[in-house]
Amino acid sequence: MRRYAFEEGRAPLIHFRRDTERGLLFGVCAGLADRCGWDLTVVRLVALLALVLATLPTALLYIVVGVLTPPKRLTYYGHRERGLWRRAARRARGMER
Repeated sequence: MRRYAFEEGRAPLIHFRRDTERGLLFGVCAGLADRCGWDLTVVRLVALLALVLATLPTALLYIVVGVLTPPKRLTYYGHRERGLWRRAARRARGMER
């Protein structure tokens, strides 16, 4: 089980990044869950509850955080992706059709 960020002696929101791979809209809830070590479903349910109870402030905060925070870097899944990225780089340089 993952330890929470604040239990590890680090500030939970320092270097916060949106997780666009697991995110639904901007990836704010997924980034928060990843950074703090919380369950993504719980974070989404709390965000939904906040959206129902305080619609305008929650929506504005979500949009502002989604626009201002940088996305998390994409995950590299191993040697099976190597050929894919080499072909993409060649196409970008115009070496392959």
